[in-house]
Amino acid sequence: MASSAPKPGRATSAPRPGRPALALAVAGALLGLPLVSACGPSTGSSDGAANPPARGDTATTGGTGNTNGTGGTGGTGGNASGSGSGGTSWALSAPRTVAGHPQGQPPADMVRRFDDDTHKNAARLGVSGTPVRAYYDDRTDGAWIFYTGVTGSGFKPDRLHDILDQLPAVHDDGAGDRTTTSAIDAEPGPHGGRAICNTVLLRTELLVTAVSTCSWFTPTTAAGITLIPKTDGTGTKLGFTAADVAPIMRAVRAEVEVPRR
Repeated sequence: MASSAPKPGRATSAPRPGRPALALAVAGALLGLPLVSACGPSTGSSDGAANPPARGDTATTGGTGNTNGTGGTGGTGGNASGSGSGGTSWALSAPRTVAGHPQGQPPADMVRRFDDDTHKNAARLGVSGTPVRAYYDDRTDGAWIFYTGVTGSGFKPDRLHDILDQLPAVHDDGAGDRTTTSAIDAEPGPHGGRAICNTVLLRTELLVTAVSTCSWFTPTTAAGITLIPKTDGTGTKLGFTAADVAPIMRAVRAEVEVPRR
């Protein structure tokens, strides 16, 4: 895991009732960010942190496997015309253990919000096919790894990538809570394709937390990975930035995405 995860903010005044609950509610509402965000130009540096990225940097060559990737091996973020590495057609699976993380069962309310958002976001992207999803237990960091995707055909990685791309935007509710949304290109890994990470950074008087989803696309696969801290006290971080999630996405992708037969 990257060390750039947000750290708790210091309260600047007496805490107001409901602030921690609000932060958790916002974070919970962001479950299912895989396959979501605003439209925008396909720019941004690779594997960036949650701070709003400078636009215009290109992604670098790929590393290990990654979720939602498409295009050629090790190309820049804009190389997405092929089916993947060496023209391979890919399909998604959900093994019982991925990158050392066994499947598990998150709380029912988390799963419900995740499922609701996933359905909405899949409709927004206009992708259809054979769905796949699984929840993996990251016991080291005390987090749930939400994985969802679709195996289909005729996907356009550049278009799907650009639907999720967006310029940094800040919303201040006037009561001390500030939400920043941003997107940044990520290295898709050796399977090729396009990959992008979306982050929502929430700053309140009491804490700073981030929810990040890293997604990848090929002509036959579209998938995403979201990390959510557990609420049982075992979590080591208040949130996860794009720099935290991108390496996990590549590791997960390397095992869930297989050559299509």
